[in-house]
Amino acid sequence: MSDFKAVYDDLASMAKTFHEQAGDYRKLRADVAPPVVSGGAAGLDSAIKEVSDLIVALHIGMADRMDDHGDKVAYARDSFHRHDVDVHGVFEDLMAGEN
Repeated sequence: MSDFKAVYDDLASMAKTFHEQAGDYRKLRADVAPPVVSGGAAGLDSAIKEVSDLIVALHIGMADRMDDHGDKVAYARDSFHRHDVDVHGVFEDLMAGEN
């Protein structure tokens, strides 16, 4: 039973770490998206704004993905605990929805 406790604790710790790191990553938004300055031409300014928006969207998407992984690990831990599934079952829960 102590072996299972180690797995439960490790999975809980992993889920918590994913969520904490996602939050920390979100806090970096100001560093990856500083205010956009004028390039001197309307077309250039528009292009700079579009690239800046894309970088912000990718940044948010990465943080969301880390949160999703934390949710999957938490689900796998809970499933493992509830159903007493084998390690293969936990792996399947972690990979659910992945292509």
